[in-house]
Amino acid sequence: MNERIKKLADEAQYYAEYTTPQGLEWLPAFKEKFFKVMTTEFIGLLEYEIALLEKYKEESFNDFDRRWHEGKIVHFQKMIDKTKDHFGVDNVGT
Repeated sequence: MNERIKKLADEAQYYAEYTTPQGLEWLPAFKEKFFKVMTTEFIGLLEYEIALLEKYKEESFNDFDRRWHEGKIVHFQKMIDKTKDHFGVDNVGT
């Protein structure tokens, strides 16, 4: 498990432990928070890629490149929408 996932898990566990009763009751809250932070993290990566593509599109030298970047932007936005739908989250990212 990479360091970023460990950090996100620690953040979710901290949140769950201090907002629910002690004992195993914290587990559902931990899982919910962890899934939300992981989904937010993934959507953030896609949004970062969209921002890069917007910049590349503006700096393109020809229409083909601009259309190519625009197509990738649309694709990444669809991935964000599908991720939100798949995980049942509305208010993460953007």
